[in-house]
Amino acid sequence: MNDTLTVAAAAAFEPLAAHPPSAAHKPALDFKTFSSLRRMVSHQRKLRVVGSLDFMQQLALHLPEVAGQVDESDFGYIHLEVGVLKVASQTAIRSRDISELLRHLILVSDLLGRADQTLHDALRVSYLEALFLGETGAESIAARGMLPKMMEDLLRKSEDRMQRRRGR
Repeated sequence: MNDTLTVAAAAAFEPLAAHPPSAAHKPALDFKTFSSLRRMVSHQRKLRVVGSLDFMQQLALHLPEVAGQVDESDFGYIHLEVGVLKVASQTAIRSRDISELLRHLILVSDLLGRADQTLHDALRVSYLEALFLGETGAESIAARGMLPKMMEDLLRKSEDRMQRRRGR
């Protein structure tokens, strides 16, 4: 996607480089369009896609105490790595450590927004579904209320799929 934006920006600027503006020359690109294009390119650079191979790096960077709990035999298996984060979040929920749980949810929300399909599936299945599906305790319900809308929507879709399977 970044390549597409770069090509579009280069194509838009090409006439300007080839023919310097004169009094009679109308710009090929107005400033408002240029500003919008610049914001789009800048935004795309910030939103680098994160894959399953990047998960441990992100976990170690943002939650080093959780990353330290990943067993050597689990390393490289994305669902097991994500499961360690789920266990840490579960501990935070049970101990009512809201600030720690928020740190976990912020990381997961950020990763879900930038994840490739493999990491997205692992976070959905081994984190969200494993942490919240079927949980009816007060702590779990309160924690679920803290979920960002995107994560709540994913969880709701998973619940709907489960209901449809049971109805068959």
